[in-house]
Amino acid sequence: AEALGGRSRIQSLRTLTIVGYGQIGQQNGGGNIDPHPYAPQKWTNVGGSTRTIDLQNGRMRLVQTATQDFVFAYERNMRGIRSDVRLDGDIAWNIGANGAPQRVGDAASRARRLDMLNNPIALVRAALDPAATLSNLRTDRASGAQAIDVTTAKGDQLTIGFDTRTRLPAWVSWVQPDTNLGEVTLRTYYTAYQAENGVQVPFGYTSVIDWRNTVTWRFYVDRVLVDAPTDDLTAPAAVRVPAPPPAAPTIQVENVAKGIWYLRGQGNSTAFEFSDHIVLYEVYASEANARAIIEKARTLVPGKPVTRAIVSHHHFDHSGGLRAAVAEGLEIITHRGNVEIFREMAGRPAKTFPDALGRSPRPIRLLPVDETLVLKDAVMEVQIYRTLNNSHMANAVIAYAPGAKTVSQGDLVDENWDLVYWGNSYPETVNFWKLDVERDLAVHGRINTYRDAIGHLRRQAANAKAFCEKAAAANFSVPGCPVTNADF
Repeated sequence: AEALGGRSRIQSLRTLTIVGYGQIGQQNGGGNIDPHPYAPQKWTNVGGSTRTIDLQNGRMRLVQTATQDFVFAYERNMRGIRSDVRLDGDIAWNIGANGAPQRVGDAASRARRLDMLNNPIALVRAALDPAATLSNLRTDRASGAQAIDVTTAKGDQLTIGFDTRTRLPAWVSWVQPDTNLGEVTLRTYYTAYQAENGVQVPFGYTSVIDWRNTVTWRFYVDRVLVDAPTDDLTAPAAVRVPAPPPAAPTIQVENVAKGIWYLRGQGNSTAFEFSDHIVLYEVYASEANARAIIEKARTLVPGKPVTRAIVSHHHFDHSGGLRAAVAEGLEIITHRGNVEIFREMAGRPAKTFPDALGRSPRPIRLLPVDETLVLKDAVMEVQIYRTLNNSHMANAVIAYAPGAKTVSQGDLVDENWDLVYWGNSYPETVNFWKLDVERDLAVHGRINTYRDAIGHLRRQAANAKAFCEKAAAANFSVPGCPVTNADF
């Protein structure tokens, strides 16, 4: 506290307003086109960011605009989406596009409390609180900092590292749950301290998680206002009623052909019935959605267990149910290029925030696909093929059922997208493998005829090309433009 400007000064501060810009990583593989540890991330740029912290009352408001740094899916993502998120003690809420406040759940409350503490002044004030507990003073081997564990008055647990020369906070870390990785330790490093109105504040923030040393957030400060007037950040009456618990996923079943079902949930799956078992294509999004899909698949043919899950590719939305599927004992079928990343994901512990795999650990069982793999018995045949020429994802696979002439695929087409820049990948894959396709069973969207799916791709690819041309004419720079493969 003395290094930051003096204990009495730090404890008497009322507000901080931090204005700047930065980038958010498409977390850990969620946006990488390749699952290699050194594959570059895709970034979302953050501009017009203003974080206001009411230090005395434990309140925060963060307003910023996120602009996607690559051409994909929705034009609004490249033009920028404004968000307004808030916290008052244990109450977290958002201000919607219509200006109405909406309460969010307890998990968001904890995340925002920690986000509010991700600032040296707020952090040290919390550690000085008589209700906080300090323990385990030590030298951190990795950074050389003097580290100490803090349990705040609200029970949140963090570790602070102090620079041994300047005595300023060098970093803060905490453990948080992660759908794909069980849990991660996030560490934010503080750099470029400067004096502002008598207190030391950092002008650089970088957050890294303990998986592949992945950078998840970079922030650069333009200015810091100390004790500047702010809006009233008190939670309005409309959000003081606790948010209802999240509803259990509802899975709708559509019979596609004999022994093939389309399971519609948060993301869609396909179930294939073999002589003595059922195989799923995709366990999408989350533990809750994946378990709901698996449970529904078990009811399709009483007595036939679900034994395998084909995972289309490694992106974190598509592998969001991987740990749940492993916990349920399913063998995972995927392209060989995804094997190592899936082993890492399924091998991580989840002790502080146990998920299904954390509660029931078991090793992952993998069946890799190189170019093709055929699953066949007396009643069902499913052919698995590598996806070709896709600039969105590497190491993806589709599942083709020749008897029904269906293709199950993830991220090759979704009729709801505005635009796409890899539209040629789907027909090139189908043509290369000489498949006779009549219906498209998409993870995103719904069942389409193959002809309609190609029509959606032509429209979306043309939209991407037109968007880039329009942006260029308006001198509006969009990374990822121009799109050159819009025609196929």
